[in-house]
Amino acid sequence: MNLPDYTAVVDYVSEGEVANLIRGYIQVKGKKIRFSGVAYGRFGGQNFSPQFTEAAKSKLAALTGDFPKFEEDLQLRLVRGEFETKPGKDEHHHHRHLGEPEGGHP
Repeated sequence: MNLPDYTAVVDYVSEGEVANLIRGYIQVKGKKIRFSGVAYGRFGGQNFSPQFTEAAKSKLAALTGDFPKFEEDLQLRLVRGEFETKPGKDEHHHHRHLGEPEGGHP
């Protein structure tokens, strides 16, 4: 079973010492579903743990057909930087790819 096309959008990233809090949403089949999570990119390699509410998990399971497969795919996309960035209301656009040093590309 293949996952449907979807877009991941990150609209908030905190600037933490060891980890960043991230918020965003998924656009799939005309629906917008919010997520949050923690991105670790400094110790032990890059990692991202997306979190969804139970209601969001149910919606995504219905829309994608396989929530665990979708969650894994999303995690990989976020780690690889395969997402759009759109600053939230009243926020300035600034971000760093996971594992990228402060100040931009090495």
